[in-house]
Amino acid sequence: MLKQEKKGLVLLLIIISIYFFYQVKSILFPFCLAIILAYLLNPLIDKLVKSGMPRMGALTFVFGLLFVLFMFVFITVIPAIINELEILTNKLPFYIAKLDRIINKLNNQYQQINISSTLDRVLERIMLRIKELSVEFIERTTQVMINLLSRMFSLIMAPILTFYILKDFKLIKNYFWSIIPDQEQSAIRKLLIRIDEGLVGFFKGQLIVSILVGVLSTLALYWMGVKFSLIIGVLASIFNVVPYFGPFIGAGVAGLIAFGTSLKLSLRVILVFFIIQQIEGNIISPKIMGEEVGLHPVIIIFSLLAGGELLGVIGMLIAIPVAIIAKELLNYLFVEVLATVDNS
Repeated sequence: MLKQEKKGLVLLLIIISIYFFYQVKSILFPFCLAIILAYLLNPLIDKLVKSGMPRMGALTFVFGLLFVLFMFVFITVIPAIINELEILTNKLPFYIAKLDRIINKLNNQYQQINISSTLDRVLERIMLRIKELSVEFIERTTQVMINLLSRMFSLIMAPILTFYILKDFKLIKNYFWSIIPDQEQSAIRKLLIRIDEGLVGFFKGQLIVSILVGVLSTLALYWMGVKFSLIIGVLASIFNVVPYFGPFIGAGVAGLIAFGTSLKLSLRVILVFFIIQQIEGNIISPKIMGEEVGLHPVIIIFSLLAGGELLGVIGMLIAIPVAIIAKELLNYLFVEVLATVDNS
């Protein structure tokens, strides 16, 4: 009974912790980003340390390279994105007005055809809804980019936090194991290994795939003469980490912006995005990602919707990693813990 009470107390503490972190979710972004970056960079730091380099020297070397890369992006890419974002914001009324003219033209054509009044009203409502959704989609996409740029403080804080986490990584690790009872350490190590295998493949694979999709999208749109090709490429890269929904968002944004030039160009852009996503889904991802994350599509879709509801775009981006961790934790709680209780 004592063991059951202990397990129940641990589960209660986990639930309270989840509730607490949900309440302070607005300040968690830099900390979550720092933990992810530290998790991804630590294997590289460990390799440099094993090669004979002091840990502080390895940290300085890696962060120096990252700083040079960041400055290159900050000087060349960020100003171009901000410039395109300003132009896109200024041209929103033009795109909305053009969409309004096309919908009015279609409406007039339908009115010239002798169709029933009921069907006429249905078509009118459909076209009105399409107009509303298109305008809302453009405005929300623009707002997402503005929000990402407004998180500059968090983006600056994340590398600083990452540095301190990596600097004291061994101390943090030792402290963690010191609070775990000896009899539980073997099972916890197995749990962490399973989580690590799932997350490492996901993060590293998705990072490479997203960069490739972003570069391919930007180059293809630039070659086709589509305005704001850089900002669309960045969006395609970001949203590509969201399974199922991500590619549609990128294609939708590109298609709507190209629609401001012509319907023909818009259709060509959507076709190009379809081809890129086929290449990504059938060639790039299987090669780079390797094994699947081991989650059923229904669970993935539920995780994405739940993440979007709780934390918006950021929630959708971290939904799959959280689902991977949750799956392994639940497996541990309901298999390892219950087996221990039954045996006792």
